[in-house]
Amino acid sequence: MSEMTQEEALRVADALVSQALKETEARCSVLAQFIDDCDRARSHTSAWSGTLRELQALHGRRSGLVRRQTLIQEALECPVGEDPAKGLLPPSPNRPVLRTQQQVQVQARHRRSR
Repeated sequence: MSEMTQEEALRVADALVSQALKETEARCSVLAQFIDDCDRARSHTSAWSGTLRELQALHGRRSGLVRRQTLIQEALECPVGEDPAKGLLPPSPNRPVLRTQQQVQVQARHRRSR
């Protein structure tokens, strides 16, 4: 059995992170739809509260997966043998947490119904 190269390991990691990201986003979509349906019916039950908590947790997971995917992509773009620290690093972006349009709408409806 041959050993896996660093590039092969990064490609496998990238595929695994991509799959986890797709699954997380699909679950977020289902949860957001449930929350939206409850908001429209003005039915804020314990299931609705639990779903909000799960959606918030999944947002954190998604953010972590996106960061990992970015790091993996950067590692794949770095030529073998080159020290990535020698190049100039871009400045750290000062941007707000990314949210999908549906998530923002769900939160806006949530605020109005209180």
